[in-house]
Amino acid sequence: MKYLQNNCHPQLSDPSGERDSKSKDLGLTMLIDKGIGLSFFEELLQLSGQYTDYIKLGFGTTVLYPYDLLKKKIELAKNANVILYPGGTLYEIAAHQGVLKEYFDYIQKLGFDHIEISDGTIDLPYRIRRKTIKEALERGFTVITECGKKAAGSHFEVKDLERTLYSDLECGASYVIVEGRESGENVGIFNAKGLIDKEFLLDIETKIPNDIRKFLIWEAPQKKQQIELIQFWGRNVNIGNVQCEDSYNLECLRRGLRFDTFPLNRSQAIMQID
Repeated sequence: MKYLQNNCHPQLSDPSGERDSKSKDLGLTMLIDKGIGLSFFEELLQLSGQYTDYIKLGFGTTVLYPYDLLKKKIELAKNANVILYPGGTLYEIAAHQGVLKEYFDYIQKLGFDHIEISDGTIDLPYRIRRKTIKEALERGFTVITECGKKAAGSHFEVKDLERTLYSDLECGASYVIVEGRESGENVGIFNAKGLIDKEFLLDIETKIPNDIRKFLIWEAPQKKQQIELIQFWGRNVNIGNVQCEDSYNLECLRRGLRFDTFPLNRSQAIMQID
């Protein structure tokens, strides 16, 4: 269940004035669960559930869980109105091994209602990608997709992201994740030092209108990347692959409850109080 919002003054809880009234499809936060225990998971939901939209079970960890424990995680997430879903790598393994139907059956039996379709490791022709999205929807899943390769040094052109975004949305995907991996370094929009390619973002801003860009979720595991995305796209940018222990940190950044995004005019060096 969602806990009631702390009843402090709105200008204290959200000095930015932009988060308390956020649209349900903007400012999404997706955490990555790399195998945390049930107690930590339950505490995470108690504390951060109201600030979390998705939790991805990273990599192929879904198949390593004891059955009862995994069912309990799914139940806890649903009770907290947080969407828990298996990472796209598991889909890619199923597709590569030719057991996609069995994979769909398996995660549906567990109680997952969201699925990620990606091709970060395998080559997935567009016709197969589109076909798979539609098949997953017919099975009753809500589909999230991912764009980009996972190999170090893998980057893509704006036209590639644009094409994938429009194609996946047309097929019925709810969101498209921009690959950033767990490290946020030397992949996707990040260089080897984890710095964002600002020219890429500017190009995206020019070529993809805001009403379509809102369906992008930017993987950004590092704090400096989250800050840059907030400063570029605004406080309600969709951000993913956030470490579980950083969930409060990100919400503070979004609201201006940290120095890095304190709601001052950018030209102001210090705040003047009369």
